[in-house]
Amino acid sequence: MSVGPERTLGENAGGSTIKPYLKRKKSSLGETKIAVLGAEGVGKSALSVRFITKRFIGEYDQTAENKYKYSTVVDGEQMAFEVLDTRSLNEDCGAREDVLRWADGYVLVYSVICRKSFLMLQETQKKVEEFRKGASIPIVVLGNKSDLAHMRQVTHEEGRTFAESLGCPFIEVSASEDVTNVTEAFHSLCREIVDFKRRSRSFFDRVFGAFGKEKVSS
Repeated sequence: MSVGPERTLGENAGGSTIKPYLKRKKSSLGETKIAVLGAEGVGKSALSVRFITKRFIGEYDQTAENKYKYSTVVDGEQMAFEVLDTRSLNEDCGAREDVLRWADGYVLVYSVICRKSFLMLQETQKKVEEFRKGASIPIVVLGNKSDLAHMRQVTHEEGRTFAESLGCPFIEVSASEDVTNVTEAFHSLCREIVDFKRRSRSFFDRVFGAFGKEKVSS
């Protein structure tokens, strides 16, 4: 197993997006690029680091973005993860064009103790869908901070219904207490991404295979 932050990145005073490290290269079945999207303070960094190191860290620099590389086994196959812990600027939940283009799939995170973060996430999902032109996109919805039940503002049913409307997995987690479910959430998205790639490859094989046969026959 290998793990580590590739770089710590921020934005300059002019607010320009960070593009050089997000150059889009097609990933293989054994590679998966995941962007973690959500409002400021929902726990994106805590979830990312919890998945990668199995440790919980409560305080993070919210002015920086981090991209981590991590290798592990999922369903008996070696997988190389790149996890982008995004920074939310002007309530964009990290869903900037270069991020959306780079990722194979998205972890959509809200806090169960903050209804605003849940409503913002629904708008973020629409932005993702518009950018990807309505294509089926590998997504998992995470409701974080489930350990703070006495402060809850978003019910489990609301989160589940939102995920069902997207046709994607939904998991409530506590980054501070629940490494098993955090890991399963990322693995679940990995499975969705691998399945999406296989279906896409099968489609293109059929299309270009038929095209090749047509050329030969003509």
